[in-house]
Amino acid sequence: MRSFEIDTLHDVSREIVLTPEMRALWESMAVGVAVVNAQGICEYMNSIQRRTDGFTHIEVVGKPITSLYLPHERDLIPTMECLQKKSPLLKRAYWYKTSNNYLASTVTDFFPLFDNGKIDGCIAFIIWLGPTLIKGKQGKSKAPAFSNNISGLYSFESIVGRNAQLNEVILAARAAAKTSASVMIWGESGVGKEVFAQAIHSESRRNGKPFIPVNCAAIPENLLEGILFGTVKGAYTDSMDKAGLFEKADGGTLLLDELNSMPLALQTKLLRVLQEKRVCRLGSCSEIPVDVRIVSVLNEPPLDAVERGVLRLDLFYRLAVVGLEIPPLRERRDDIPILANSFVETSDLRAGHRSIRFSDEVFQQFLEYTWPGNIRELAHVIECCLVMLGSEDVITDSCLPPHFRKAHRNSEHAAAPAASIASVAAETHGVRSYFNYAEVKRGEVIPLKQCMNAYERRCIQNVLRVTGGNVAKAARIFKMTAAGLRYRIKTLDISDGY
Repeated sequence: MRSFEIDTLHDVSREIVLTPEMRALWESMAVGVAVVNAQGICEYMNSIQRRTDGFTHIEVVGKPITSLYLPHERDLIPTMECLQKKSPLLKRAYWYKTSNNYLASTVTDFFPLFDNGKIDGCIAFIIWLGPTLIKGKQGKSKAPAFSNNISGLYSFESIVGRNAQLNEVILAARAAAKTSASVMIWGESGVGKEVFAQAIHSESRRNGKPFIPVNCAAIPENLLEGILFGTVKGAYTDSMDKAGLFEKADGGTLLLDELNSMPLALQTKLLRVLQEKRVCRLGSCSEIPVDVRIVSVLNEPPLDAVERGVLRLDLFYRLAVVGLEIPPLRERRDDIPILANSFVETSDLRAGHRSIRFSDEVFQQFLEYTWPGNIRELAHVIECCLVMLGSEDVITDSCLPPHFRKAHRNSEHAAAPAASIASVAAETHGVRSYFNYAEVKRGEVIPLKQCMNAYERRCIQNVLRVTGGNVAKAARIFKMTAAGLRYRIKTLDISDGY
């Protein structure tokens, strides 16, 4: 594959970025990628971008980009602006409208392409902050409009599973939805945290108002404050009078995804907004009243984030009025068959099949696997199975993606059963065991606290060896919080070398 440096733009043409090797790279990326020629005709759009903008059943290649995307609060879409200026537009934060009536908030990099010094096209890399449907006719209003649940938001009925631990979380979320209390949701990547956030909004009295998600980790730090609180003309170069997401979400719900990625200085300003219920646009001295419910999402336990110094404790108390911890898929294995069949039933790829079922061997592998990517990983595996199924009606081992089969084999070798871990923890490694009472001599003094500390220290040391030093995994094995385990490690003076 011919390599190129993205900064050396005059050496990069459409031919280079659209080779089969580069197309495979774009398809594997978790951000949107689109390529147009010098006339603004779409020549490529990766699958994730087509799915996000609702173009899965529309042929986008060969169409003018201006027929697919419409300017919103601006005269020209940035793709065409990049072609006209023949220079990059970096970290451009803006709302765009699609021709099928979707409004999306994004941060995008646009790079012009050149062939022998002549403008040859443009390539865009898109990060999404959140989409919604637009009410009414296109172009009727410059402000984003939001609809009720017809906008495609999830409801509690969308959550699939019968696991008792999951149902406890659903009951707590339903109770929270009936109030305007702030909700904090945490769990591993892929467990469905945003599904719960949308369901809370859908079942609340605010469901007729906006639901706006914003990923705090996806937005450059210098742009996040303006996006949240808004800007006034002259606040910085090229700034204009623009409402922030707090104003846009007035009366509704604002989802702060990956809150633990928000800079601490901005967390302080956010705390003041929550206390005063007023926002001040960047560069302005006047405050604007807002009525917004905050749902925050973290990919780690919030007290761990506080301990690491990435989340303010006072902000945690303010936002975690109701706390919801979503269990990982490995802790609700009884839901795996239900989820797998649900993904099959709702997939467009099942067209042409009257019924599709899984072989016992495949289900056994699903139940044995640890699913580090949780429900999202299961959905992707099912999607691949349906692609590889062909005309057959039974999903067998040959349909499973190679990376899953390899990961399953590795997890079989690496997984240590609870009994094995217990036996490892009980090993003395040459250290005297205080628990073999036959070794205790008459008149010998053995303080109980010393005895228990010695045993606990060995247990923790050996389980840390099993998990490779991963405290979070060790805490799950011990059925305790990671913060609690870190406290015991510190108290027992367990070194990094275990």
